[in-house]
Amino acid sequence: MARTPTFTTAEGRATRDAILDAAIKAFATRGYRGASIDQIAAEVGVSRQGVLHHFPSKTKLLTAVLDRRDEQDIQHHEQMQEAEGITLTNAVRATQDYRAERRGLAQLYTILSAESVDPGHPAHEYFVDRYRRIREMFTEFIGGAQAEGRVTKDLAPETLAVALIALLDGLQLQDQIEHEAFDAEQVLSDLLDFFVRDE
Repeated sequence: MARTPTFTTAEGRATRDAILDAAIKAFATRGYRGASIDQIAAEVGVSRQGVLHHFPSKTKLLTAVLDRRDEQDIQHHEQMQEAEGITLTNAVRATQDYRAERRGLAQLYTILSAESVDPGHPAHEYFVDRYRRIREMFTEFIGGAQAEGRVTKDLAPETLAVALIALLDGLQLQDQIEHEAFDAEQVLSDLLDFFVRDE
């Protein structure tokens, strides 16, 4: 009796990874609702059933795409937390550099986060949780910078964290819309120099 291929085979893993790559591209360009399993299958060169073998539904595929992004993000955040002498400025710059290096994933994030304002969107809870985690991380960094006298105490660290996330998301969006219009990295650097006292 022929054995059914599993995810543990090298070929199965390669196909699964190719499907995820194609899904990232499809969701980043057409959004979750605009992308289809058939388009993703055609991009990879497998049948619709081939995609559904690895991911039983479009929602499961979206979840796997977001999980992949999370794995990379967790590694990035762990590296930042383990780095000696990490400061608010370093953390923000590292986050911006990380996003710039992953433009496809950044575009995916922008499209899906906009779609997920609808509570019925399959990624809605994912983005609620994601923003909560990012707010907590930046609140901690900002609170530390305030305690050291490098950031104003006129506003609560939670308020500044929300504003900082809005700044990063806004720069990312503008950079995606008109990449050559301005240097997002320089704008961020100038703003950090303006708001954060010498570290």
